[in-house]
Amino acid sequence: MTRSAITGSGRLLSMSGDRSRGLDAIEGPWSVLIQDGLVSEVREGPLRPGDPDEVTDIGLALCTPGLVDPHTHLCFAGDRSDEAAARSRGEPYSGGGILRTVAASSAASDDELVRLTRRRLRRALASGTTTIEVKSGYGLGAEQELRMLRCIRLAADRLPMHVVRTYLGAHAVPAGSSPAGQVQAVIGALPLVAPEADQIDVFCEPTMFDLGLTRMILDAGRAYGLGLRLHADQLQRSGAALLGADMGVLSVDHLEQLTAEDADALAATDTVATIVPGPALLLRGGVPPVAALLASGAILAIGSDANAGTFGEPSMTLAIGLAVMLGFPVEDALWAATAGAARSLGLAGTTGRLAIGMAADIVAWDAAHEGAFAMRPGAVSPVAMWIAGIPVTGDA
Repeated sequence: MTRSAITGSGRLLSMSGDRSRGLDAIEGPWSVLIQDGLVSEVREGPLRPGDPDEVTDIGLALCTPGLVDPHTHLCFAGDRSDEAAARSRGEPYSGGGILRTVAASSAASDDELVRLTRRRLRRALASGTTTIEVKSGYGLGAEQELRMLRCIRLAADRLPMHVVRTYLGAHAVPAGSSPAGQVQAVIGALPLVAPEADQIDVFCEPTMFDLGLTRMILDAGRAYGLGLRLHADQLQRSGAALLGADMGVLSVDHLEQLTAEDADALAATDTVATIVPGPALLLRGGVPPVAALLASGAILAIGSDANAGTFGEPSMTLAIGLAVMLGFPVEDALWAATAGAARSLGLAGTTGRLAIGMAADIVAWDAAHEGAFAMRPGAVSPVAMWIAGIPVTGDA
């Protein structure tokens, strides 16, 4: 058995509450005891005789669980920054740019995809993210999607962070196909790709995959034991979030066109509403009804949505700061980026909180209070990190 402890005299946020604002702050001195990679005790007060000899004192630094990013598209090649420039001039986003990334990613070698994905994962890790979801979706065909999922696994193998892989074959419709044809291809690929994936996702939009087609894909994914999630009500209000809640999916993501009534309906379920502030602000197509979601009591998560075309930075500290700009109180945003995000990945019993039996994924920040995430969006940095109780070094 390996035993250690982290102590501090500043502010500890355990995130042990069930809903937002459940920060459960402890003012120092405090101690987090760790055994075999798990939290064995969170204690108010100093260490005692007989406690572990291996102790790290972080002083006055703010301490939180590691951040959890539940929505990214990090495995791709190519560059679409010209599209960002076009949107800054007010030109609308059609979603067609995804196929540009599909072409660039298909042309890249496996080694190149692994290298690019690993570099983005390292950036996420450096910003305090200890658990991250990465989607396929820039392959679309069965062999290319399988290739992407394998490249994600290879990129993650050399890093200490926890990586959840999501199959997103229903990300776009390839040239020469149709939504219905792509659905059949996505479902037909499941025997091949499901062993390489943890979850399945669908870009549910009337112009891509409508409610009926989305249900078909999710039903098929469930039959293969995959966790269910979906892109919902981003470009149009289609009822996708309500479909997801009805099917008991883990998370409905984006939600820019969600209504207050939809928020109330989500709040009556265990489905997490995941907000991705970066694209919501940059696409200029509307923002999620944050006030209504908070008032409803829905379970909220925040993700970076780092991707090839609409938001490029896998930084959860930036996502927290942007969420505050959308109307989140910083307490809600930080909870949504830890405990809420873990729930959206089906990891509520594993990470995102500092409680007995949870993974000892811990970050000490260059800040004294969580308000720093609102005051310095994207600029609050870890001064020390642990994943499963093991210190994360600069060469991780």
